[in-house]
Amino acid sequence: MLPDVKVHPDHPTFTVVAIHDLRFRQPWLLACPLRLSGKAFRGLYRDRWPAEQLPMAGKQMLGGARQFVFAPESCQRLPELNLLAGAIVTYLAATLPAVPTGFWDRNPKPTPGRLRRLLARVHFPKSYSLPERLQEKESAFEHLPKGILGHRRTKQATST
Repeated sequence: MLPDVKVHPDHPTFTVVAIHDLRFRQPWLLACPLRLSGKAFRGLYRDRWPAEQLPMAGKQMLGGARQFVFAPESCQRLPELNLLAGAIVTYLAATLPAVPTGFWDRNPKPTPGRLRRLLARVHFPKSYSLPERLQEKESAFEHLPKGILGHRRTKQATST
């Protein structure tokens, strides 16, 4: 409860615990709206990494974090596609043999990042002929502004 808030049964409260992990200098502060025991909070801390794997694989490793959309339907679909792509690359990395990153990597781990680096070296469009319906669309775009000018918006004149 914040110090300037009067205690009332209808006001939402939260519990904050400090988890001291020996791998880090500062404790991790976990705020939760539930009243849990210390053992349950520790279990939440230990289980958080597997839950974060799929979004991390989709956003950071596959580039979904650098995509910007504005239409309402696209705002819904982009996170869905990121989670799907993260799930696929995580599954493939776990089931395929681990790829070493160099001669020094004697005990490689099957991670999505290693799989992404391996796939980045493959020239997929040049080594595999695409079907007709997936070919590049012929459209005129030379007249459109490029770079930052393409993102810059101008104010529209209002009618009086």
